[in-house]
Formats: sequence, structure tokens, C-alpha cells
Amino acid sequence: MSHSEALLLAGDIGATKTTLGLYPRSALDQPGSEPIREESFQNRSFSCFDDVLAVFLGTGSPVPPYACIGIAGPVADDTAVMTNLHWQLDARTLEKRHGFTQVCLINDLVATALFVPYLASHALGAINSGVPKSPGVLAVIAPGTGLGEAFLIPHPSGKKYMPCASEGGHASFAPQNDEQMQLLQFMLQRRTHVSFEDVCSGRAVPSLFAFMGRRHTVPEWLDSEVARAEDPTPVIVGAARRAAEGKRVCGVAMHTMRLLCDILADEAANLVLKTMALGGLYLGGGFALQLQPFLQQDRFMRIFTRNHTSSLLEHVPVHFILDRRAALHGAGEYGLRTLARAQAATGKATSHPPPIYRA
Repeated sequence: MSHSEALLLAGDIGATKTTLGLYPRSALDQPGSEPIREESFQNRSFSCFDDVLAVFLGTGSPVPPYACIGIAGPVADDTAVMTNLHWQLDARTLEKRHGFTQVCLINDLVATALFVPYLASHALGAINSGVPKSPGVLAVIAPGTGLGEAFLIPHPSGKKYMPCASEGGHASFAPQNDEQMQLLQFMLQRRTHVSFEDVCSGRAVPSLFAFMGRRHTVPEWLDSEVARAEDPTPVIVGAARRAAEGKRVCGVAMHTMRLLCDILADEAANLVLKTMALGGLYLGGGFALQLQPFLQQDRFMRIFTRNHTSSLLEHVPVHFILDRRAALHGAGEYGLRTLARAQAATGKATSHPPPIYRA
């Protein structure tokens, strides 16, 4: 299938990388379709999203008429300023510069949440099987570079969901025990406000490690590697993973990741309670999958249920999203759904202008 047959460009812009995909016209009638082309880019290699888009589309290649981009940050009035990356996007500007007929910008966690109903069982990793309320609210929490949250509300028809964005990751961190109280005091020496994102995300790992370094011995080899690293997070996570696999003892790294998982369990419960997500909670994002070796199901659920076995929380299904492309697919679904609604409103197929070629 050629580039010229693409109807929609979908994107997932995270703080670290951007993934773009092209979806065919046939996807309008086939929910959950695979893109005909897909490519990922490291954001640090580009000064802005326009440069990424230009490389992906290529000189002389046809530009699909429609685009839907999921962005790690709040979206308002078709514009977005990314939370953990100094990029700004404007839908109307993208239309003019690249020749799109229409561009939609949505929050990346909204995109991820939108694809949850389409996830096959093999794309999920169970933490708690639970007893889902159906139809019930579904919630997604994603510890990545930051901490993303979103949820889906069942449509009155019971057949569809309405996505809701959230910036709940920036809510104030609430310690649950003495250790976390000390962590909060430690963090308040560094900043005036401490959010859950500050202690439960990829970028939080170095801070948690520094805190744990005051309580546990840091091996010289790890101290040296962390000091040399441009980004200490992969170094610390890697040390903890090797320790979990029995390859090299590293208590401080293991304690760091255990603390992050404890905080994640608590904020996941907060999200369920605030949205009444009795249909299920889903842990999304690539960094969440890196937490699997450290996330003990019994411990997670004990914190998640607040130690109350009769709590409604114990019945909530909790799963890892194993599909790393869920946000990209969700952006594709949102864009295609928008086009389908436009078709239904006009009573005829949406007109597809001839593709515009880049100069």
C-alpha cells in the first residue's frame, strides 16, 4: 500500500520520543487497523515537531489530508505547550505549513485511553483480575518522563466511551508513611511544590535515588556511573533490574524502584476513587513496563486497596498495557472517529482532496 493511499497521519509525541504513523482510508470502516507506515524519532535530535514531521513525510511525498497528534501536555484551543519538552504546537499553523486539510491535537493519555477498549487480552498484563463494572469508567495512569492520567466515561448508549483529559499528575504529593514523609521533606528542600509527578515518573528516579542514598549505602561503581551519566534514570533502573535478576546486588537501586512503585500504587487508587473507574485501571507507557520486575502484585494491591480487603478497590481490574503503540493507535482512532462523525453529520462521505506534495 503506497504513501498516497494514506487518509490520516497519527502521532504520539512524548517527552523523549515521537512516533508517527499513516492510516489508510479503509481504516474508517475497520476500528483498530494497523498503520501502513510507522516510524519513531528521538526528540533530542530535533528542535521542533515541524522538523520531525518534515523528515517523516519526506520531500516529494504525498501529505495525507488529515492528522491527529497526541501530545504529552495539556491541549487548549487547538494549541499545546508540552510539559517536559520545549515544543509548542498549533493545529492551524501545522495545517498551513504542511498542507493538511485538518489537524486535531489531543492529550497523549487521552489517546492511550481511547485505545484501551480495543486492547486484546494478549496486550494486557494482569496485576488484579478483579470484577469490572460494565459499562464502567476506565482510567489510565502512565509514569513516563512525567506522570500522565486520563479516563473514559461510558456513553449512555453503553457502546462507546467519551475521553476525558487530566493533569492529575501535577496534584500535590500526599505521603502515606514515615518514609514518604521524609521524602517530602527532602523534596521540599529542592522545590516549593512537590507533585506526584515529582516522585512517580522517569524523571523522578534520580531524586528518589538521591533520597535513598541517604538511607542506604551506594556502591562506588554505581555512584561513578550515575555521576557520569547524562541521564541517570536508565543507569539506576538498569542496576535495579540486574539486582532483581540476581546478577549484581544493589540494595539502594532496588529500594529506589520499590519506593516509586509504592507511590504509583497509591496514586493509582486516588485516580480510581476520583473518577469512580470501576471498569478498570490501566498502567500505560514504556516506562511502566520497565517497572514490572519491581512491582510485586501483593504489595501493590495492599497499598492500592488501603489495606481494606472489603474495599470497592479490591474489585477493580488492574492491568499493564503491554502494547507500546497504544497512544499512537488511540490518536489514530480519535482522528478516524472525528472523520466518521463528520460523514454522519453531512450524510455523505467526507470529501478527500487530492494529496498535497511537499516541495
